[in-house]
Amino acid sequence: MFYEELDFIKFDHDKLVADVKQHVFSLGAQVIQGEEYETVAYHGFGGWSITSRTGDFRDGWDFFQNDEGEAMEVYFPKNDNNYKSLKFFNIAHSMEHKNPTQACVGEIASVVKQMEDLGLYPRRVRVTCLKAGAKSLVHKDADDNEYMARIHIPIITNKKCVFISEGTTLHMEAGKAYAVWVNNWHQIRNDSEDDRYHIICDFYDTKGITKGFSYKGNIQELEDHAKLMRQKIDEAVIEPELLVKFEEVRQTFVTKKV
Repeated sequence: MFYEELDFIKFDHDKLVADVKQHVFSLGAQVIQGEEYETVAYHGFGGWSITSRTGDFRDGWDFFQNDEGEAMEVYFPKNDNNYKSLKFFNIAHSMEHKNPTQACVGEIASVVKQMEDLGLYPRRVRVTCLKAGAKSLVHKDADDNEYMARIHIPIITNKKCVFISEGTTLHMEAGKAYAVWVNNWHQIRNDSEDDRYHIICDFYDTKGITKGFSYKGNIQELEDHAKLMRQKIDEAVIEPELLVKFEEVRQTFVTKKV
């Protein structure tokens, strides 16, 4: 099964809704994933970071995808030019997105700490908005053999907001928490007239407290890899000719508006 209800994550849903409305929405307009470059796959998708690399709610939304659905996001670069491209596009490893932002307050902060205490290693925690009538392409966020799982905590939703995978259509109910695999083909849809808001994060179940999402890898090795990757990104020097090339690539990912 591609999903699991996580009844061991406890929270007051009414307090979460209140904190999102008071402390998250008040930060300003949501960041559209890809900034001004509205991608085909995530048109109408964005939000506010609860944890990020820099500790700012606007950080961590850089993602580029062209009309054919080919992603620029690369977590495991194989050559120096890839580090240069990651620096140019301001893309970081998911493990770096762990520092609390202005949105990490109240019941939201309590949920993040609870996940940390449970050994779930929450990373890239966000309040996400899927706009009314919006949907993603059918896509996957990692290879089949790569551990890539997310926790969803619905905040404001309705039955026309669904996650589709493996021939199953799942509506995630408000007041519950879910784990889902995103290394398989899936789609998110909001076929309603109201925006959908979820708290979402990458996670790694290092203590085996879930039924089907245990992380079998070495989490310290993953942390060390992210640190080494950051060092190489920071050290990367982008030559003028590469700046031109990268900007040309960036422009191919821009969704042209009519």
